[in-house]
Amino acid sequence: MLDLRTIAEDAARAGGAVLTAHAGQVTGIRTKGVATDMVTAADIASGVAVVRSIAGVMEGARFVVEEPEVYDLAGVARGSLDDDFVWVVDPLDGTTSFIHSYPCYSVSVACVAGGRPVAGAVLNVPLDEMVSAAAGAGATSNGVRLECAGASDMPGALIATGFPYDRGAALDRQLRIFERVLRPAHDVRRDGSAAIDLCNVAIGRTDGFWETALKPWDMAAGVLVVEESGGAVTDFDGEPWTVSTRDVVAANTVLHLVLLGLIAEADRR
Repeated sequence: MLDLRTIAEDAARAGGAVLTAHAGQVTGIRTKGVATDMVTAADIASGVAVVRSIAGVMEGARFVVEEPEVYDLAGVARGSLDDDFVWVVDPLDGTTSFIHSYPCYSVSVACVAGGRPVAGAVLNVPLDEMVSAAAGAGATSNGVRLECAGASDMPGALIATGFPYDRGAALDRQLRIFERVLRPAHDVRRDGSAAIDLCNVAIGRTDGFWETALKPWDMAAGVLVVEESGGAVTDFDGEPWTVSTRDVVAANTVLHLVLLGLIAEADRR
């Protein structure tokens, strides 16, 4: 029987090797829709490596990849988030960081069944840290089992977030939430990779994470890592995460409720 978690880990490592080879030599930079949303040759090459790794052990595998050029270049089937079984891939989460040589970017690979992740891996490339999970089997970081804990109140909590590419209404909303969360928190961090941010909650580097306007490839693997470490992940209304979720909150089960309350207060303003 195929081990989906191992397949995800191997694929993430394949993509990570490509990013390491491209680090410091960024080429093919272009924008996607807005000036702040960029893609590089490394994004594409990593995506090709990831999907070929999976396709090499799973004949007929279908994919949803952030960079659409990957399908034809790798010769794999384009899937849909509505598929019963599909691989959801972000070959470079943190492209802006990668371009600027800021050491926080990742490869995120998730196997999604029925709209929910069942296996996933996030490789923090600069740290060479592999975080992975499988449904019902727990989460690990470099093989060490994770248990989501951390602060239970805001004065002791280090919280992570990110900012949307849309610098209009979406940013205005995020800034309102940011102010409401920052005031009672110990502090807030912003590193630029939602996949890493989610994993850091499970690892215990941060106590909570929220962000708006994300895509499923940003979150799918990291969501499973948090859940399998015993943490809570929902949308801003407290509903369970699915591939349709765009606004996410993750934390230990106590702090999660506190963050939901703060976000609701900000949205009422």
